Amino acid sequence: MSPPRALPQQTTAIVIGLTAYREADLIVRLLTPDLGRISALARSARRSSRRFGGAIDVGNRIDANLRAPRSGLWGFDSADLVDGRSRTRSDLGRLGLLVYATEVVGRLAREEHPEPKLFGLLDMACTLLNGVDTVPESGFRVGLEAKALTFAGLAPVLDRCAHCGQAPSDPMCLLHHTAVANHARCTPNSGGPVSVAWLQAAEACRREPLRENLHTDLPPGPVWALAEAVEAHLGKALKSKKVLPSLLAPPSK
Repeated sequence: MSPPRALPQQTTAIVIGLTAYREADLIVRLLTPDLGRISALARSARRSSRRFGGAIDVGNRIDANLRAPRSGLWGFDSADLVDGRSRTRSDLGRLGLLVYATEVVGRLAREEHPEPKLFGLLDMACTLLNGVDTVPESGFRVGLEAKALTFAGLAPVLDRCAHCGQAPSDPMCLLHHTAVANHARCTPNSGGPVSVAWLQAAEACRREPLRENLHTDLPPGPVWALAEAVEAHLGKALKSKKVLPSLLAPPSK
């Protein structure tokens, strides 16, 4: 006698990635508050509009009906769209930031381990991008990166010298692969130069609600330092980071 079929489990999720599989299937990567990052097999998803109804797209918040995993993949039976972030998809800059946010937060989330803070951060980022009319300033991205690292247990050290513990004072340096600041005198020839003004602005973006960073433009400094810290932890490059600068660049006159 065969074992009883596992009942579906409904969970709130954000789609963070898609991979075509076989002729019509999709492997869908999801971030959930209770299950963390998971991969699910949606059979015939590329030719079934009834079960998924356009719900499976990166950044979408959905209610997913899942079954217990087999061979590492959850079964993905159907989905109901909760928020399709439709306004974001009309603007390449905001869409690029949405894809970047899903990659940064999704990659830092643990597999099949509760991640309510990272889920909440990503959901808020996608909601804010959908609600604004223009591309956010640099503080939004830096705040997202700093918060994601913090919620993943990798908080950057920006408000003091990590070597002596004293308040920052110029000249300072920043180790990009760990996002750790030090006085240049404490660790000579270690890390790249960074101003106290940039460190203070980045730390404020880390601590303030993400919505407060939408219109914050950081002073000149190490533009991708926190992204590089994410990449160092992951051991691989962020794919969306390669194209994001061109999407955020102001149009040529």
